[in-house]
Amino acid sequence: MSIKSNEITINKQNNPEYEIMFDALINEVFGFSFDTWLERKLWDERYVSYSIVDNGKMLSNLCVCDTDMIVSGERFRAIQLGAVCTSETARGRGHSRQLMERVLSDYSDVPMFLFANKSVLDFYPRFEFRQVQVYRPTLKAAANNRGALSESEQKKVVKLAVDSPIVKSAIKSRSGYSKILDCLNTQSIQMFHLLKDYPEDIYYLPKLDVIIVAYQEENRLFIADVIASKPVTFEEIIIELPFYNIEAIEFGFCPDWLEVTPTWESVPMSDVMFFIRGKWNLPDVFRFPAMSET
Repeated sequence: MSIKSNEITINKQNNPEYEIMFDALINEVFGFSFDTWLERKLWDERYVSYSIVDNGKMLSNLCVCDTDMIVSGERFRAIQLGAVCTSETARGRGHSRQLMERVLSDYSDVPMFLFANKSVLDFYPRFEFRQVQVYRPTLKAAANNRGALSESEQKKVVKLAVDSPIVKSAIKSRSGYSKILDCLNTQSIQMFHLLKDYPEDIYYLPKLDVIIVAYQEENRLFIADVIASKPVTFEEIIIELPFYNIEAIEFGFCPDWLEVTPTWESVPMSDVMFFIRGKWNLPDVFRFPAMSET
């Protein structure tokens, strides 16, 4: 791939020269690295980077994740924007605006969404993005903690490494999705989150052939994901979980497909800034799947 200085460069899938520059910019601006993700060549054709490069240094970037979504029971194509950043030495030159205008031109009729931070709240409304309320689905666990397992029962639960073949197979064959709101083909992004956010939180329940991505904080359990290839209910799952003294459960996704009716707690719009653009038929309450966020 030819990378020309001060022109918009587009990268799809793995390219070693590009990845070095991309990771350096991400490290500079956000303070973390894509290295483990890049090493495994997980950059697929659905994740597209638009950037401006000058003399071998990436000055600005905007990534597009092309995905199919289910929203209010309907399936359609949408674009998630992420990794929007500019090197400190290149700010104020209009690079982000230039990249955004190009992306809006390339995907002019496609609904878009993104998660923003407080420092750029004034930027996205200029391009017809609007912020919407998001929610946190929670469930009060039974007081007798049906999820508590004996030591012998715990041995039936397998803690997996990210690179386990079971993980890769499960993500590929996933069939459990929410009808409220879900993403259908973000396998590459899901692997990023497993590598970066949840490498020690992956549990396999052999009896159900289900993977749970979860961690406990005091008496609260956060379940980032449930990966299943066949129908399963949360009532079946909770008695298999290797956690103790749980009083409340938070889901990082819409859990309707697990036959759960949660309490929907509104999240302050200053805490989670979710923006959309274009035509959407959003439900009254929803949780964008944590494992599909970019």
